[in-house]
Amino acid sequence: MNRIPRYSRRCFLQRTGPATLGAASLAISALASPPRRAVQTAQRPTDWIRKIADPEIRAGVEAAVFKNLLPAALERVYPGHFTINADGGGFGSDTTWPGLDSWQMVGPYLKLGRTRMVLDYFEFVRASQRKDGNIPFAIFNGDTRSGGCLRGLKTPDDLFTYRPPQRDDLPASSRETRAWVGLFEHWQTQGFPLSTLGPLSYLLTAAEIFDATQDVDWAKERLQTLGAAAAFLWSLRTDLGLMGGSGFYLEAPPREGSDGVTQCYAIHAFRLFSRLARAAGDKGLSRIWSRNADELEKRFLDVFWRDDHFGEYVHPTRGLVDTHGLSDVNWAAVAFGVARDRHLRSLWPRLIADPGFRSGNMPTQAVTRPFSYEPWEYRRSSDCGVEPLNDAAAMGRVWYLEATACQRMKAHDRLVESARMVCRAAQDGFWRERYHLKPDGTVSADGSLKYCEYAAVLARVVFGNPKVFGG
Repeated sequence: MNRIPRYSRRCFLQRTGPATLGAASLAISALASPPRRAVQTAQRPTDWIRKIADPEIRAGVEAAVFKNLLPAALERVYPGHFTINADGGGFGSDTTWPGLDSWQMVGPYLKLGRTRMVLDYFEFVRASQRKDGNIPFAIFNGDTRSGGCLRGLKTPDDLFTYRPPQRDDLPASSRETRAWVGLFEHWQTQGFPLSTLGPLSYLLTAAEIFDATQDVDWAKERLQTLGAAAAFLWSLRTDLGLMGGSGFYLEAPPREGSDGVTQCYAIHAFRLFSRLARAAGDKGLSRIWSRNADELEKRFLDVFWRDDHFGEYVHPTRGLVDTHGLSDVNWAAVAFGVARDRHLRSLWPRLIADPGFRSGNMPTQAVTRPFSYEPWEYRRSSDCGVEPLNDAAAMGRVWYLEATACQRMKAHDRLVESARMVCRAAQDGFWRERYHLKPDGTVSADGSLKYCEYAAVLARVVFGNPKVFGG
C-alpha cells in the first residue's frame, strides 16, 4: 500500500466545490451545432462508439465520453467553459486550465460536435493573453489571492474582465461579465516549470480548431494573437538555441534548463502555426515559423541525440541529463517526426523493447527508472507540499506521446494493447491523474479523482484511428 500522499500541481483547489451534474449533461441532444463554416465530420457519440471492434475498449470509450467528457462540459461560468474533472471537483468548478488539460479535451469535443463550445473557450483564453503574448496555464476567478501554491499569482497585474457572448441556450450564470486572473508563474521557482505550457497549448488548440472547421476567416482574424504567443515562446530560447523552461508538463522533479519534450512540442507547434498561417494567406509568416521550427529541430538533434536514444534534459551546469532510463522525450521525438530514419533504426527497437514504460501494466511512465533520481534533482517548496517525485509516473500526457508515436510507426498492435490497459485502469469508469510505480512492480493510482486526462486521450486515440479500432 502506498502511504506517501500524492498531490497534483493543482492540489490547492480543494477550496472549490464540485459542480452539480444534471442528467441533461449526458444527453446526446446537448451537442451544440458547429458554426457556419464548420466541416460536418461530427457524429452522435453512440455512432462513433458502436464502430469500435474490441468490447473492452468500446466500454472504456463509452465511459470516457458519457461519464467524463460530456459531464465536464456544462458551460456554467462562461460559454465554452468545461472542467478538467468530470464532476468539477478537485481542480475547481469555475477554473480554466489553458495549459495542456484543456487542449487535450478540445480534440474529443470537436469530434463530438461541441465546436461552438470550443470556439467560445478559445475566445475566453484569448482574452487572458498578456501584452507580451504569453498565455496563462491556469485562470481563476478575480477574487483569488496570491499565496501558498498560488504564490506566483499577480493581482492586479494579470486581472482581466471578460464579457461573454450572450447565448440564450446556456445558463444565465454563463452570460455574466466577470473579472478573472491568469496564473503565469509556478509555485516551483526552480527551473520555471510550465512556463511554455499555456502558449504552446494555445497554438495546438488553434490548429485543431482550424483542422475541424477549415474556417479561413477565423484563422486570419487570429493570426496576430497566435503570432504573439509564438513570438513569446521564441523569446525563451537559451544560449544553446533551445527552448528554456523546466518542462512541458513536469514540476516535481523539475527538468531544470531545457526539457526535451518541450523542444519537440515547440517544433511541432511552430510547424502547425506555419501551416495555419499559409492557409490564412500569410506566406511570409508561414516561412518564418517553418524556418524557426527547422532551426530548433537542428539544435535538439545536435544536443539531445546519444547514439541510440535521446537524453532527457539539459541542465544549466550539469549538461545533458540522461540517468533515468529512457524518457518520454524519445516518444515525443518519434511522435512529432523530429526523429529521422537514421535515428529510428536504433531508437524504435529500444523503445518498444523496454518494459519500464508500462510498469504495472499502465501506459505510459515518464521515465523507465523512476527510482534513479538524485537528491540534487529534488526541489521542495515550503509553500506547496508536493512530493519531489510526483511527476515520475504514468500519465495520460505521456501515453498520448507513445500512442502518437505508434501511429507514426504503424505499430497498431501495441497501440490497441495500450488502449486496453488504459480502459482496464478505469475504476467505475473514472481515472486518476497519475499512476506511480511502487517497489513491488505494481502502480498506485494517485492524484485527483475523476480527472479527465486519460479519458480525453483515450477518445483522441480511438477516434483518431478508426481503421485501427473500428469494426
